[in-house]
Amino acid sequence: MDVLVADSDMPALSNIVEWIQRWGHHAEKSETAQDTLKKVEKKQFDLVLLDMSLPDMTAQDLIGKLKELWPDIGIVTMTGASTNELEKKIRTLGIVYYMSKPVSENILKAILDHISAKKKNALSTGSGADSF
Repeated sequence: MDVLVADSDMPALSNIVEWIQRWGHHAEKSETAQDTLKKVEKKQFDLVLLDMSLPDMTAQDLIGKLKELWPDIGIVTMTGASTNELEKKIRTLGIVYYMSKPVSENILKAILDHISAKKKNALSTGSGADSF
């Protein structure tokens, strides 16, 4: 899978990208919403791991823009400041999964394995991939 990881926290970003690559997927980094949009305009990613607190745009606005570019793009949000209200609001935007930080390597691997298996199944059966 091709995964774009958008997070302004460089140590967390580097760790997540390293995990994804170790699991056999391709991962690219992005530190801002604008950079994320530029990369998604140029390439169709299977999944975007999106930190909710990028410095240059709200996650809600960025999710909307990403969905405009690729309506079926998979988005997993990550936040260190979760509230029930925020989670409800973000889930209405069609994300695949809402994750609290710090990101658990085991949970992230399970999510990627699930999405990857769904994509493989969808390709072999011709059906769409379901959310997690």
